[in-house]
Amino acid sequence: MIIWKGWGISALLIPLILSLLAQTFFDSVYGAGFYKASQWAMPLVILLSALPVYIMGNKLNKKPGRVVIDAQTSERIELKKTHSMFWLPLQYWSILIIAISVWMYLANIGVIY
Repeated sequence: MIIWKGWGISALLIPLILSLLAQTFFDSVYGAGFYKASQWAMPLVILLSALPVYIMGNKLNKKPGRVVIDAQTSERIELKKTHSMFWLPLQYWSILIIAISVWMYLANIGVIY
C-alpha cells in the first residue's frame, strides 16, 4: 500500500517513467538488453531522476498557504496543501533516490554483496 498526499506519488512515478524511457532509448541504440545488462545505465537514470523530483517538490511545497482566523478564539491557522509520500515531503525523496542509485551502482560493480 502506497500512501501519498497531493503530487507525492510523483516521487515514484518520475523515476519509473524516466527509467522506462531510458530503457527504450538505450536498447534501441545499443541493442536489446543493454539497459539491464549495463552496470551504469540504470543507476545513472535513477540518479538523474532525483533532480526533477527535488525541483517539483521544492516548488510545490513552498507555495504559501491560506491563513484563516477563528472567530471565537482569534487564532490564526494556515491551511496549506502538502505533497508527500509516506509522510515524507516530496523534495526529500530526492535524497533517498540518490542513495538508491548509489547503492544500485555499488551492487552492480561488486563493491557490496
